[in-house]
Amino acid sequence: MDHTVRIKAQKRSQALRRIYAVLIVIQGREIGRDYRLRKPEYVIGRDRDCDICIPEKTVSRTHAKIQVTYCRQRDICEYRLVDMGSTNKTFVDNSEVQSVPLKNGQKIRIGNTILKFELIDAEDIKYHREIQRKIKYDDLTGLLTKESLYLALQHELMRCKQFNLPLSVLMMDLDYFKRVNDTYGHPAGSHTLKEIGSIISKNLRETDVSARYGGEEFVSYLSERAKDTAGVAADHLRTAIANTPIIFGDATISITISIGIAQFPEDGRTIDELVAKADEALYVAKNQGRNQVRLA
Repeated sequence: MDHTVRIKAQKRSQALRRIYAVLIVIQGREIGRDYRLRKPEYVIGRDRDCDICIPEKTVSRTHAKIQVTYCRQRDICEYRLVDMGSTNKTFVDNSEVQSVPLKNGQKIRIGNTILKFELIDAEDIKYHREIQRKIKYDDLTGLLTKESLYLALQHELMRCKQFNLPLSVLMMDLDYFKRVNDTYGHPAGSHTLKEIGSIISKNLRETDVSARYGGEEFVSYLSERAKDTAGVAADHLRTAIANTPIIFGDATISITISIGIAQFPEDGRTIDELVAKADEALYVAKNQGRNQVRLA
């Protein structure tokens, strides 16, 4: 095949490659979900009737919209993000916007949710569907599984590296949890884990992502938080757990938690490095008396 024929074949192949525009939730309650943009307009907001519903208090009822127009001259669709007078504003790549054309790879922040705008082909969509399928929740606590949190954290570390943002990882372990099982029985232990999952969800931000790491261990990552401010949040959580009696039948169960914290990129640049450093800090908290927060 000569050079001219090869170029024509490449152009014909590209023309047959269909491109789709999608919004992918990379941070928020529905992490991993994607929305294919196929209509002329999509309204984003807290109201259930919105095309893309984000049920957060920080999101206006109708917060922003995406307008899709076909440019005949260029034979492409153009996508524009427009703020609809929202209370907490709309941001693209950390800059407040009123009306901007969207470019491939840009990140939209609405309330505490971050959506990534991407132009992808069928193979990419298949990949994202696979990622979404892999995101699973722990049946007992309602938190993510460890594997699902790792998937989300990998994407978040890439974002933090791109924009030079901090991120903190919390490794958490319930103190003397075996005593709960030994004293009250395993059903009480399972109930305790379920209640702890609820307390973690309620006492961290909606943007913070948490998982059951295994057994009585939990892990969270706090985006855009250095470990000193993450330490304040962790201590608030520690206090909430210590001060919340867990009722199981006629029993009142009191339990505490120890927490270790590591920060990206100072304490590590990979998930394994950050988890290892946070685990070291957790070990110190355990050895120094438990029911405390320690920084790497």
